[in-house]
Amino acid sequence: MKTPLVFSFIKEQKAFLTLLMSLLTFLSVLGLGLVISLSTAIIRWNSEWSLMATVQVLPGGDTNAAARMIASQRANIVNLREISESDARRMLSPWLQGGTVLTQYIPQMTELRFKNRGAMNEMAEQAAPVSGVRFARHNDAMRTTTNIGWRVILLSVFVLSLVLGAVVVCISYITRNITLIHRRELEILNQIGAKDEFVAKQLMIVIARICVVAAGIGFAAAVPALLVISGIARSVRVGMFSQMAIPAGGWALLVMLAGGIVALSVWTARKTVIDILRKT
Repeated sequence: MKTPLVFSFIKEQKAFLTLLMSLLTFLSVLGLGLVISLSTAIIRWNSEWSLMATVQVLPGGDTNAAARMIASQRANIVNLREISESDARRMLSPWLQGGTVLTQYIPQMTELRFKNRGAMNEMAEQAAPVSGVRFARHNDAMRTTTNIGWRVILLSVFVLSLVLGAVVVCISYITRNITLIHRRELEILNQIGAKDEFVAKQLMIVIARICVVAAGIGFAAAVPALLVISGIARSVRVGMFSQMAIPAGGWALLVMLAGGIVALSVWTARKTVIDILRKT
């Protein structure tokens, strides 16, 4: 035996709510996807550069001391690459601008990858008192880039919170309007002894059906957008943003977010109806 719902939306109301919730779900999934992608990029970027450093011997510096220092830690060095003068000139070409005046100040550089942080810190301490020798951690040079990444993440989290707030406001407003439209039906239900929970459940079912469809549409639209953004980031090939990606756990979080929006909408509808019924 079928039990008809007390509340019903007209076609235009259903279409509007479905479109609105689809858009909000799309923005939510897109925002969280960007947060996950950027977090993955920063973590990969830091792990790639955290054990790398460069020993720079400035003109007139103690070259022999630098060589002895590197030799003492050779067992803890995974990879060693001496940067030639031509490579250094190529890297500094924007500043040299084709001239030769500054070339005499180019240091001799050796790029190192360590097995662990302890060995890297030990060499940094050894290099500190040596005249004309500079030990530069790559992480220190990349800190500005990672800080920009974290700022973008904070902005994305802020936008995500605004979108979720918009979900609560929209569902609350729509639920309130529908409840007021069906005030006559509510009065009849109260007269025959219907409980508030029963009335709230009727509207929760309607909202849940619409939001499930809307969440599916919004999620399906957000996935290609995230894949396109990741593809554009990878096409850069160099830099932190080339590491952007969403792992399997990240996709699971996005699915959970879409389901959470449905649950949040249903909870908001229930709370709004109960509050209205208790005031009447």
